[in-house]
Amino acid sequence: MGRLIVLAVIISLGGCTTFRPIEGTPIELQRRINSGGLLEAGDRVLIVTTDGKIHKFRVRGVSAGIIEGKADSAPADQVVSLKRREFSGGKTLLLVGAGALFTGLIIYGVAQAGSAAALAATP
Repeated sequence: MGRLIVLAVIISLGGCTTFRPIEGTPIELQRRINSGGLLEAGDRVLIVTTDGKIHKFRVRGVSAGIIEGKADSAPADQVVSLKRREFSGGKTLLLVGAGALFTGLIIYGVAQAGSAAALAATP
């Protein structure tokens, strides 16, 4: 039973992040990206560029005005909007609560089935 609870917690932690918009005009975002103060290697981003393309990747680095990922990249001077994946306390609380409720319902159902079986077995 303990393993089931641990598994539920691990699964629910995967949904504890969300893409949050970084506030600012496109010019402000571009300036902050180029200065190196906005994005770091490892950040997961969703970028919309001036041509309307959506780029979603994990940042490997920012150099020469290019935001680089493993298979995708985006020119910093064409960024229109930027969202970065961040921890979400509300989602975490909701998922952990739902996991605990689900686990409780399973335990209750097993207990009820066991007592029904015991009653049926008595002469």
